[in-house]
Amino acid sequence: MNRTVECSFCDTRFRINDDVILRYKKFYPGERASTELDGYKRVHLRGLGLTDVQPVRNAQQAQPYKLEPASPQRIIAGFVGVAQMGIIALMFFLSSEPSGLMGAMPLKNMLIMGGFVSTISIALLLYASPKARAKAGLFGLLMAAGVMTIPFFVKGTPAKLTESVDSPNYVDPTNPLLIPEAPEDPFTALKERFSTKPLEVEQNRLKSASSEKAAYGIYLTDLLQRNIYTVRDYLTRETMAGANSHPYPRDKGDYLMVLTDVDMDITEVAKIAGLLGTTKAVHSEIGVIEVSVNNEQFEYNSPDKLNNQNDPAFFKLNQRELASIDIDRVRLAVERLTSAKPSIYREDISDILIKLMEKPGIRFHDELSKALLVWLKDPSLVGEAALKVLEEHIAAEKPVPESLVQLLQKGNNQKAIPSVNTLWLANPSIWERHYMAFGAVIEPSVIEQLDSENATLGRSAINILGQIGTESSLSPLGQIVVTKDSEFRVLAERAIKAIKER
Repeated sequence: MNRTVECSFCDTRFRINDDVILRYKKFYPGERASTELDGYKRVHLRGLGLTDVQPVRNAQQAQPYKLEPASPQRIIAGFVGVAQMGIIALMFFLSSEPSGLMGAMPLKNMLIMGGFVSTISIALLLYASPKARAKAGLFGLLMAAGVMTIPFFVKGTPAKLTESVDSPNYVDPTNPLLIPEAPEDPFTALKERFSTKPLEVEQNRLKSASSEKAAYGIYLTDLLQRNIYTVRDYLTRETMAGANSHPYPRDKGDYLMVLTDVDMDITEVAKIAGLLGTTKAVHSEIGVIEVSVNNEQFEYNSPDKLNNQNDPAFFKLNQRELASIDIDRVRLAVERLTSAKPSIYREDISDILIKLMEKPGIRFHDELSKALLVWLKDPSLVGEAALKVLEEHIAAEKPVPESLVQLLQKGNNQKAIPSVNTLWLANPSIWERHYMAFGAVIEPSVIEQLDSENATLGRSAINILGQIGTESSLSPLGQIVVTKDSEFRVLAERAIKAIKER
């Protein structure tokens, strides 16, 4: 108030006082019907006919990846996309050698693999180049086309470029008179028919190592692809072949199963392979057995009949399952027969179970021993095979099934006592009842453990002597009564009383 100011519009100077101040009652927008206040509204100005006015539209904001430098993950994606195509192209070049990485792969499978890798690579290239997706896609398509054409043109064995003109083995290709004639192999046609290059590699390896083992090829025809791994496991298990055994696909859906490090002759291998179907030919000169596979044996039987013990077909179907080449189906059949009452086919099923115990590739000895306890009339018939399995488990420090020891004990196999004694010494609490089941014959070895520093083993020895001990145990037990503490003294007195009462 009372200050001199100048109007910015007309440059007139005046003093601020009550004469120049216009006083009105304060109001807010909307309280008066005046068009002068429409500028303060936040709704459409319908009264002024401005409803069709287009709002202001800002330009679309640029994406950050178009302005910023390429991120590390996009650079890596582009590198991986190009590298994938380069690697698959190199693999296709190397496939010209039958023993190469993909030498045994059919052309159709190579094209599928190349198309799959090319699709992933193109997607990675498009992700890596957001500013130039069209160029990246075109570049990826050109590389994919190159990769997909390689399998059509790469054939045969690549030429050897390591020999120079000065090499003594060098042959001038322009002079056909100097090219030595290669001796003709009388079995070349057979080798080409079965594509035995992988088999020849294994045979040459065993020959150079002066190994007594052999390598054989099982040429499988009419085999469905879904059954190849079951057949592979069967042949490897039955022939006890090495870990390098592998099936190689051939034309028309056939397979060449190469079995290496085999101790059998080709006649025994042919007998095992013949169970797959029909043996068409045995080419002993090149070590190949041609077999036509019967795929019907891979079909599963009705689960209801296989599990229903009241069904008349229960025993017959499970007997067939025991002879299956699928080891998982054999194991399930053994488990089902464990809980079944042996009413029919007892001798036939018992013979098959004994043969299973003798096979080296079986891993379900617990279930197998339980089934033999149920089905065998005379457990001593499987004594030698069961003892061998027990010794193998102990040597390999594998858990020993209690049913296996029970089978040996019921068969009164005295040869198993040293092995069971080893188990008892290692874990008396578990094997005490199984060990004492062999009777008084184990008394001398048990008496030796009365003075053991292992308190658990000493108590177990006293308990066993109380059950199977004779007069020979009275004196050692009497010494325990005199020398040991109260707990052992009580156990020894009870054992002595039990022996005298028998």
